[in-house]
Amino acid sequence: MKKTIFAAIAVSTMLQPLVLSAADRENPQGWLLWHSYSDYSAMDSRLYLRTPQGKISEISGDFVHAMNGDFGSSPCDIVFMAIDSSADEWDIYRYNAINGKVKNLTEKSGFRNEDPKFSPDGQKIVFKRGYWDNSRNDFTYNLAEMELSNGEITMLTDDTNEQSMPYYSENGKYIYYSEYINGISSIHRLNRESGKTEEIFAEKDVTAYYPIVHGEDLYFTKWNSADNRNDMIVKYTDNTVTSLQFNSADFNVSDACPVSADAMIYSSTQNGNYDLYCYNGSENFSFDFGNTEKHELGAAFYSSEELKSYAADLEKFLLGADAPDKNYDIDGDNTVDCFDIINVRKLVSGE
Repeated sequence: MKKTIFAAIAVSTMLQPLVLSAADRENPQGWLLWHSYSDYSAMDSRLYLRTPQGKISEISGDFVHAMNGDFGSSPCDIVFMAIDSSADEWDIYRYNAINGKVKNLTEKSGFRNEDPKFSPDGQKIVFKRGYWDNSRNDFTYNLAEMELSNGEITMLTDDTNEQSMPYYSENGKYIYYSEYINGISSIHRLNRESGKTEEIFAEKDVTAYYPIVHGEDLYFTKWNSADNRNDMIVKYTDNTVTSLQFNSADFNVSDACPVSADAMIYSSTQNGNYDLYCYNGSENFSFDFGNTEKHELGAAFYSSEELKSYAADLEKFLLGADAPDKNYDIDGDNTVDCFDIINVRKLVSGE
């Protein structure tokens, strides 16, 4: 993936469609997801999608407090968590940006379903599932995996420690996640093939969470120290933790969204509320097109270069040639056909 540089674009708090500047068109582009709320307890979170052409739309439906979106094999396949308005429970939703349909994947399950992330092939999701445990007088949270083709759910963990924020490795073999013990979280890894788990990072009296994988690199958020609970983003390689260039002991930096080996989108409180920022390899700047007086968090990114690769693989697949195993049903009609090629070509050309 090429180094991506983003130009700042002004937009009103109404988040109307944008007209891009010439400089913005010259830079590599992609689709950006994020959520915005006044306060977590206000239950007013809204989920937004921005296209490479600068159009911003809200993903809405019969739910409230939508957040933590993630892209599947294509930029049109999105999962997120929200509260079902009728059942009053956290559920996992799937949205198709071409047909505009939203489906509740865990409807009336009786569980809390949160933190969904797609598998690398876009055919499964992993998420956090919780239930009220009367014996503990508290919620118990474990990791679950859903096969999207039939909705079948497999529980991956089963204990009283809270497991949350799961994320697949690039090859799908591992699932990284946060595990809380006595209120402090550390980073763990589940071997999807063997079922074995291991702790890969823990620091005394310091919480570490939000693991994110990009290629072979693992990023996560942690406190600066036991005495300084401002968040920072670190890169974890060969048992070594490296602080990223834009961290500070004076404000929060969290919600890593790697774009390339050099560029990252993240959220920071350096100007008060959480806003979206980008580090392009040499400098930081604010994503002015999405930032409001509210908190902007939970960014996810799908690059235009990634879409071109997806489109080429889709055409090979329909021609009977070998292609990587992905979800090629881009329009969400449960079949892979010429209409999927038409739709993906439109996306590539910017129509």
